[in-house]
Amino acid sequence: MKLKSFFKIAIFGLLISCSDENIIFNDYVDIENTQLSFKDTIVFQTFISDTITPHNIFLQLRTSTDYKWSNMFIFSEIYFPNNKTRTDTFEVFLMDKKGNWNGDKSGIVANFNHSLYKKIKFPIKGDYKFKLIQAMRDTILKDVISVGLKITKPIKKL
Repeated sequence: MKLKSFFKIAIFGLLISCSDENIIFNDYVDIENTQLSFKDTIVFQTFISDTITPHNIFLQLRTSTDYKWSNMFIFSEIYFPNNKTRTDTFEVFLMDKKGNWNGDKSGIVANFNHSLYKKIKFPIKGDYKFKLIQAMRDTILKDVISVGLKITKPIKKL
């Protein structure tokens, strides 16, 4: 029995060490009835203490394979600790031109990990708030299961 536990721990450690990122924040919000309205504001809040190391910020989406569109437009707002705001618009391509899913597909669920910002440095230590709003022409997007935000620091390679 101890040998089995050892192998489980060894495999888990190996999987973690294979990662090329250090996740400092990762959260999802489930979408009620899988219908994302333009009126829905998805909010994530986290404390950032590192103002020296570059960070990567990702939008994470889970949709049904019945999702109607090949893309999704997202308004992003970042609220800094000093009450300043940064606003951007992103287009996330969920399918290629041939209709193949760009994300990881498992059964009827497609997962997307879309890079919003690469190698940015947070200028101030403190609480940051991230707001995400869908910006499509359809006011309600059906088959959106959840929306997430992930913030990572690249792991330095030796």
